[in-house]
Amino acid sequence: MKSLFIIPVLSLFNFFGRQNNNATLTELQFSNQSRINQAASDSSEYYRFINASSLKHLPLVIKDLNVALNKSKFKDEDFLNGVGFTIYLYDFDFKSFEKSAVAQRISDTLYHVKLNRYNSRATDKALAVTLIHETMHCLLLDLHRRATLGDNKAAACVLNFGLPKNDTSNFFNNDFFVLMNCGERGQHELMHQLFYPQMVALLKDFESIHNRAFLDHYKAEYLIWSGLQFTNGYKKLRDEEKEDIELTIWRAKGIKID
Repeated sequence: MKSLFIIPVLSLFNFFGRQNNNATLTELQFSNQSRINQAASDSSEYYRFINASSLKHLPLVIKDLNVALNKSKFKDEDFLNGVGFTIYLYDFDFKSFEKSAVAQRISDTLYHVKLNRYNSRATDKALAVTLIHETMHCLLLDLHRRATLGDNKAAACVLNFGLPKNDTSNFFNNDFFVLMNCGERGQHELMHQLFYPQMVALLKDFESIHNRAFLDHYKAEYLIWSGLQFTNGYKKLRDEEKEDIELTIWRAKGIKID
């Protein structure tokens, strides 16, 4: 009789255990969605970060970068649809340290950014560079989506970039839509051609706002090349400068170079 009694008790235990786990999971999902909805309702910010990452210094980096972003050129109506979008950040285990993060569009106003756990070694400035870079991916994806759907502001913005229209041969490697359809590498080319000076200015503005004293002297111009090393612009740099840039990026990310 005892053995027959144990089975129902264990079954009840497992049932209620599963119920509690499901309730916890539902509660977490609801909490995250509530934070996303709350952020989306804040019209004073065009770029809204929801931080679900465990990276220690990320909250303060987000806070100060958000100030810089929302007073930068990237806030102009030329780039945005008047609503902006939310970027949800969370940790992810990549196979190596070479890829710092990956951006993915979830909906019209929501993007997910997977952050490599190796970023726990990075300086605040390197974290800011990663967020700037991934935000540019989100911005390009947003512009591309709206332009292809016939949004007049987005289409005008693309034309104002000064890139040739309908270069379907990609001979000049500078048509917006052709490069966007080339995935990350094409988007990186656009980032360099269209945004590099503004990205450098944004990082410098972050530096001036950030409360933590910088003990390093890493050049913003060097750090912003992170992720853009396969672009045509980078290939044209002198070998000595490329070496300095690579060393600067790895040191800022906390990666030891032999």
